[in-house]
Amino acid sequence: MSKLVEAVRGGRTDDVVTIVNGMTAAERRGELPALKALRKEFRDAWVTPQLQAASPALLVAGLACQSGAAAVASWLTASGWERMWVAEKRFLPMLEERPAEWLTELAHRIAERLRQSPYLRPMVAGLFTAGGTGQALNSGHSNKDNPWLLALARLTAEGTLDRATMVDGCLGRLLRGGTAVDQRVFHRLLLDLDLSAEEHAGRVADWLALAADALQPVAVHVQSVLAELALTGSLPTHDLADMTRAVLTRPEKNLVRAQLKLLDKVVTRDTATADALLPAASHALTHEDTEAQERALKLIERHGTHLTDALSREEILTSAAPIAPGLRTRVVEALGTGAEEALQAAGEDTLPPVPSPVALASPPASVAETAEETGALLASHGILPVADFERTLDGLVRWAHEDRAAMLEALEPVAATRWWSRTCRRPLPDDSVPSAFAPSHVRFTPRLALDLVLAGLHQRITPRTAKAVLDGGGAHAGCLPDGPFRARFWEIAHRLLTDPQPFLLSTPSWDNGLLEPGELTDRLKTYQRLGAHVGACDFAQALLRVRTTDRAAAEAAAERAAVLGTPEGQRLADWLRTGGLTGTVLHRTVTDRTTPVVRSGEITALHMFPLAFRELGSPALGSHHRCWCAATAAVQQTHWPALLPEHPELIALRLIQHVLPCAQYPEKDPDVCSVLPLLAQSPGASGPATSLVVAGGLGVQRQEDRIAAVDALLLLAAQKKLDPGALATDLGALMLIGIVTPSRLAESLGTAASTGAYRTVWTVLRDALPPLLSKDLSPAESRGLGELLTVAAECAERTGAQGVIPGLNPIAARRGSSRLVSQARRLRAALAGT
Repeated sequence: MSKLVEAVRGGRTDDVVTIVNGMTAAERRGELPALKALRKEFRDAWVTPQLQAASPALLVAGLACQSGAAAVASWLTASGWERMWVAEKRFLPMLEERPAEWLTELAHRIAERLRQSPYLRPMVAGLFTAGGTGQALNSGHSNKDNPWLLALARLTAEGTLDRATMVDGCLGRLLRGGTAVDQRVFHRLLLDLDLSAEEHAGRVADWLALAADALQPVAVHVQSVLAELALTGSLPTHDLADMTRAVLTRPEKNLVRAQLKLLDKVVTRDTATADALLPAASHALTHEDTEAQERALKLIERHGTHLTDALSREEILTSAAPIAPGLRTRVVEALGTGAEEALQAAGEDTLPPVPSPVALASPPASVAETAEETGALLASHGILPVADFERTLDGLVRWAHEDRAAMLEALEPVAATRWWSRTCRRPLPDDSVPSAFAPSHVRFTPRLALDLVLAGLHQRITPRTAKAVLDGGGAHAGCLPDGPFRARFWEIAHRLLTDPQPFLLSTPSWDNGLLEPGELTDRLKTYQRLGAHVGACDFAQALLRVRTTDRAAAEAAAERAAVLGTPEGQRLADWLRTGGLTGTVLHRTVTDRTTPVVRSGEITALHMFPLAFRELGSPALGSHHRCWCAATAAVQQTHWPALLPEHPELIALRLIQHVLPCAQYPEKDPDVCSVLPLLAQSPGASGPATSLVVAGGLGVQRQEDRIAAVDALLLLAAQKKLDPGALATDLGALMLIGIVTPSRLAESLGTAASTGAYRTVWTVLRDALPPLLSKDLSPAESRGLGELLTVAAECAERTGAQGVIPGLNPIAARRGSSRLVSQARRLRAALAGT
């Protein structure tokens, strides 16, 4: 074995370079038979770490010993080379030493081999599906003269690559999205392919999709393609209308203005298109670009007489409803008689639809289904929906009672992955259980609650430990309603260890947590028939969930419950007849004359409840002082509204001390406001606690939380549960004491207004601004006030509001053109109707 072959077999690439550099041309040629034999040996062998290490060395040795360009090309393009990139830095310097003519011949021979390769088409097709190819093709080249892209276009033009595959691949990659580099590269390749008019016309659906979402350079090209099709009659009018609605939602001024210009040309050529195109153009009336607004208005004025469809006029009026009064007047004049009345009818707020409650599905029908759903909940990330969680929990309890052995067998794959299992069959040491499940150490999330239930089912907790924790109130942390939440699960775990329940009384009927009174009565009757013992926490939670506001259903269920003759039946009857917690009142007060707080008095109706639940009735205070406890996780709080569905105020009261501090300090927990939209959808009435917690949410630091608070605001307004005056009072007070900043509030309320809720936002700002405007603010305190006045002015203009805002005139009368002063003048002019 020669030294060269020995170095190759050892994978010593550097030694290979040293050896061949010391050899004559004849000596190198003499090594070729051995190297070719070694190549065949490597090709036929299984891939091993040794082969992977030797392959780059063999590649370098073979290239160094070959002399002709054809032989080098053949050696280099052979299949099966492992880790070629390792060899590149060794053999490239060798090739660069060859004459230019030789290198040219080598390049042509390699290119010809690649061109004839049966793998060329599938390899190129992979460029459009693999990640990072745009960045790789772009590396080291300008986008316009990229040799890779030009080569692909040339291969396509000559028929080596399938043209339809290339065009569809580019469009598919653009539709898929991705990084800006990816988008630019595949757009450039699409341009280099130089599509014909027929190819453009055959892919209208793709162009329409790109017009809405593509990067601006791509969207500009797409717009030009569709414009050409529209002007030649190859684009159906309804497609042009769809394209227009998509483009007019984009922020780029050049795209919006060009689209309106295109519509003018099309409608001028064919006035029959006005019914389809003018309503689409009217969407620009609310665009942030004032020039686009004016162009859209002129388009309607110029061609409005060609409208024949009442629905088209109605869409234009709907688009015009939120714009400034002066512009609305011009729309009315362009559309003619009857438009003014229709416009007034269309001028109400556009508020989101309120999701209807969804009934819980039947419990899992088998132990296998129950185990599967349990595993899915434990393995999922993020917030667990109340409906899925409660349904699965009820299934675990039912099947553990029905067939415990089968349930345990089905849960084996799930239990094997849990931290409490450890493959040990003995219970956890009593002294370790509190540290695993107690609130002072961990947040009692719904997943941890499932773990507790499963640990009880698998007897990994002793009955004595579960009873001790339960007697202590469920090991609550005092951050309510976390206590009732966890106490319920400690009771379930204890019952699984001692006396399994046939099913849970407290499983809600609806995904918002409500439990129908007739359904709870039926469950108590079944318990009576089975001789089952009613769990105190389970029944307490059932009472807090049962619907009492439907008085007819409540009275009917009360009569049936009383007939049962059981203590629980009588308690349910009394609860339904008295309305449960109906009459609970919270009060808003202030401390230090400025800081808003909400107080609740003692709720005597809860005196007979278990310890953890009784604390819900203790006097409580909601303020901006932060509650530093473990029960602040979003995955935990989002289950709270379902604990007291008819009394969201009691939940909101406990949330205040979590939300308000997040407007001042970095948030310890993300998604602190994610519960607010769920709270707003609760079937119970809202009040001062909801108002204060939403006000604080509109000014917290994280944008995602502010958006959640905006959603809650809009949902409350849509249900007519929003008190704008109370919210304005809270916002004004929070801004005065610096908890909520004007800049964050401007962003939140601007977002709410942009959804179409201009009137709602105006009624809030109308009363929230005076305390702030009337105060002598420092420059730091007034930061962001100009942005807040911008939102107010926009809302006043779009709603036609008039009147006087105390404190506004002195600011508007100041010298200068700062945003604060200019927007104060704008708001004053809008309120004066000028």
